[in-house]
Amino acid sequence: MKKMWWFLLLVLLLSSSALAQKQYTLKLLAVQENPNGTLSGSGADLYLELKEGSGRVFLDTFPVPKMDTQISTRFAKEIACHQYKLPCQKYDFIYTIKAQTNIIGGPSAGAAIAALTTIAVLDLDYHNGDTAITGTINSGGIVGPVGGTKEKIEAASHLGLTKVLIAEGTAVPLPETNTDRSNQSNSNNTSVQKYLNLTQYAAENLNIEVVEVSDLDEVVFHLTGKNLNQKEIKVEEDKEYTQIMSDLRDLLCTRAEKIEFELYQEGLRLDENVSQRIEEQKAKADNATLQKDYYSAASYCFTASIALRSHYYNQKKLTLSKLWDKFLRLEDRVRSLEQNVSLQKIETITDLQTLIIVKDRLNDVKEQLAQFKEMPRDTEKKEEAYGILSYSEERYFSAVAWTQFFSMPGKKLVLDKEHLQRSCLQKIQEAEEREQYIGLFIGESNVGAIAKKIAAAKDASQKNEYELCLMKAIQAKGDANAVLSTLGLGKDELADVLQSKMTAVKRVIAENTAEGKFPILGYSYYQYATSLKEQEPVTSLFYLEYALEMSDLGIYFPEEKTFTQQLSDKLTINYDRLQGFILGVLVMLVLSQIKLQKIKKYWKRLRR
Repeated sequence: MKKMWWFLLLVLLLSSSALAQKQYTLKLLAVQENPNGTLSGSGADLYLELKEGSGRVFLDTFPVPKMDTQISTRFAKEIACHQYKLPCQKYDFIYTIKAQTNIIGGPSAGAAIAALTTIAVLDLDYHNGDTAITGTINSGGIVGPVGGTKEKIEAASHLGLTKVLIAEGTAVPLPETNTDRSNQSNSNNTSVQKYLNLTQYAAENLNIEVVEVSDLDEVVFHLTGKNLNQKEIKVEEDKEYTQIMSDLRDLLCTRAEKIEFELYQEGLRLDENVSQRIEEQKAKADNATLQKDYYSAASYCFTASIALRSHYYNQKKLTLSKLWDKFLRLEDRVRSLEQNVSLQKIETITDLQTLIIVKDRLNDVKEQLAQFKEMPRDTEKKEEAYGILSYSEERYFSAVAWTQFFSMPGKKLVLDKEHLQRSCLQKIQEAEEREQYIGLFIGESNVGAIAKKIAAAKDASQKNEYELCLMKAIQAKGDANAVLSTLGLGKDELADVLQSKMTAVKRVIAENTAEGKFPILGYSYYQYATSLKEQEPVTSLFYLEYALEMSDLGIYFPEEKTFTQQLSDKLTINYDRLQGFILGVLVMLVLSQIKLQKIKKYWKRLRR
């Protein structure tokens, strides 16, 4: 009988251990706004508990921060799951953030949340009492800078931490002194902004180590000592993409040559300024072609065509009636192309990105048409109208050229209306939380351009134009990330950030290409950013942010499963439930055995 009780106890222990959940925790660094408008650092704690589930995310906070924390938590979890191919669909994620005071909401805990998610799912040993990380987490696993970093490092020192991980390129401008102003007045009003070296400041004044990190891999390494991504980054351009983009380049560059020929044929000469601009664009296009960077070459030819077409119309002096006729015919062509595009079957990331860029260009044309229609019928601004018409015609032509990519093969994904709508809304939320966050540091009045793109994304969503919504929301989020990345950066630091971003884009493109999901827009933007990095580094950074977002779109769309995979899913029995069922049966058997023993003893007594 004693053996039976011991067996029952063992079964119950096994059952309780199967249901027990381990809690993971990391120290967070936050900022709070003081009554006088200044910021001060403070500490907070992040907890994560995994439970058997289906990938859902739950967030509990004390005190309650802004809604954007929930958005960034969900996004950070998805980044970790996607980057390391974690079996996140097996769990529900319960995050808790506890702080002593009301902290500024925002995405600044994103890197910590992504790192803790990785640690918990893989059950890794880690430093959870002496190290903290502050930074956003962006597409591709990039860690982005946040505001109030100096104050957060000071708070870490007070909390007794020994190491703080911050985003690479984080810079804090030093306040201008009287001496600086004096030097400025003695040097033809040329001022040089000075920045605080956070690593040196922390080491000399706070006795704490500050380490700059560029991505989630580095964060996880500093916390666990493990390198989870040691794959060589090698981007292999899809041969089908190369051929189609080469053809697209030929179309756009041949069009520029044709317009220029028409000008000379009709005896219309280019003035010096226009001629110089055209030659510059042609030289850039030729150089890009030699580098086999066909997207950049096509872009330069597109710019040349607009300048040539506008000059042509200015020289021809079109009447208002002819202008109206051209605009109305263009409007008919746009409607026709929209109808044809709507019949396309969207099955792959290439299909989706082709549809995104075609719709974006057609929407651009429609906005230009609306602008022209708002002009008075007797307008004297014909030069402006010529510019609108020229841009619209070339934009439409490029939209037609991009439809060639619908023929490119790729891995089939679930790209139905439901998933498109969900991804559209998710991107809008991600863009909004970044816009609100940077508004805290640069002022809400300085984020108008980003807010305008978010409004355009929402408008597209209401019209069920989810592909266009994605494009606008991605641009808004990319702009916000680029602004965050450049706050307080000098020229040398910007070059380092650009290189880090390029490495991240290459890795994401390489991973998606290996999975049969070559991101045509992400790769195109990456090439264009590369061509701009020396002459226009800031513009290059913006295109790299777009490239990151476009290269990782697969995170929102599951792969289309074959019949065999669907059948396998139906036949698969959840191991944890099976274990629980078996334990339950064992307990019932033990209890029945105990009851049987009692019955036997009772009959023995009766027989006596």
